[in-house]
Amino acid sequence: MKRLSLVLIFLAVTAAVCSAVDFDFVVGQTTSASLEFDNRGGEMKPQFLFDVDAELDMDFGHGHGMLIGVNPYSTGGSVEFALSTGYAYQDSLSSNVDIIAGVGPAFIFRSSGVGFAVFATVDFDIYVTQSMFVRVGTGIEIGFGDFGSQEFGKQELTINIPLPAIGLGWTF
Repeated sequence: MKRLSLVLIFLAVTAAVCSAVDFDFVVGQTTSASLEFDNRGGEMKPQFLFDVDAELDMDFGHGHGMLIGVNPYSTGGSVEFALSTGYAYQDSLSSNVDIIAGVGPAFIFRSSGVGFAVFATVDFDIYVTQSMFVRVGTGIEIGFGDFGSQEFGKQELTINIPLPAIGLGWTF
């Protein structure tokens, strides 16, 4: 998994160097409500998380690009680390508001193994200055458990819906 992460980051950097790319960097907080489903007993476990994340959005032209997200957080006393990457589409709603929609896979590194999830997000960037903005958004993340687990995609299913997240970002 570490090799895959390094390859994805290398590809993103290479693409950025080879073309004219607009970058947006955002640091913010995410408060999320999740439901964890256990198909064996039909149990649902609600959970609320508060964590900090960082995201780098790259626009390769005409609104098409990619995003890379990093999200360290703690659940139940263990520290987990999520790395997400995916397709992003950006468009202007007005002179000072942009909308960004993203979709892709996320890998969750934890002591029990490496988990896999898919995500979809919708964010609004409200520009305060020409290069600084406030980001407000939400989305959904569906987790399928850890790779190598016999329960992968069958018993372990997590649906995580971030409450409106807020962040501070810069365009460069």
